[in-house]
Amino acid sequence: MRSYNYLYFYIPNINKEEKTLMNFKCFIIFLTAACLWLVTSLCASEAVAGEELVSKRCLACHTDYKNMPDIAAGEFDSLSNKAKTFQATLEGRKYLFKFRDDTEVVNAKGMKGLKAPVPIRVHFSRVGSDLVASKVVAKPVIKVPDEQLVSIEEMESLVALGPEKGNFTLVDSRPEVKYNEGHIPGAISIPFPKMSELSGRLPKDKNSRIIFYCEGFR
Repeated sequence: MRSYNYLYFYIPNINKEEKTLMNFKCFIIFLTAACLWLVTSLCASEAVAGEELVSKRCLACHTDYKNMPDIAAGEFDSLSNKAKTFQATLEGRKYLFKFRDDTEVVNAKGMKGLKAPVPIRVHFSRVGSDLVASKVVAKPVIKVPDEQLVSIEEMESLVALGPEKGNFTLVDSRPEVKYNEGHIPGAISIPFPKMSELSGRLPKDKNSRIIFYCEGFR
């Protein structure tokens, strides 16, 4: 004869007051979830209605973004892989984007490879009130070998000599507007996104020493 193991649960009787309190707590949880959903929906709808989804910081370097339709540029914030959404900050405001399994991700190992607050460019399409990303481009991480780094002390000595006596070229790779606000004496302006376009400003001698500087790591 086959035997069975049974597991019993004891559920105490709940009086009317406790039942009312339990229902109220469930209502509060539901209301909170509904409010979060509503805020997210309004945020996405506002993004669709907006004319500019590119932060001014990004436009300072990437002026060509103005002529690119249906793109957004700012900083990656967070990801919900289960909901297939991610959040980005553009000009201090947060926007929600949806992504698909075939959404292309550049300079990162998939959507999970994006880490806040990396700058990103999002190519998207409008589907109703949703912004659906077809491509996400993260700012590449540039690793400079230790032997190619210039110390502050050495840089100070070179600046004191000047480019001609020190036999070097100093390149400010920040946006031109930043260069005009102030730069290291003797530096020339070649913004990073325009490096190929303005390569003629670099010395023709490939063996000459060229030193680049930017705003630093973020």
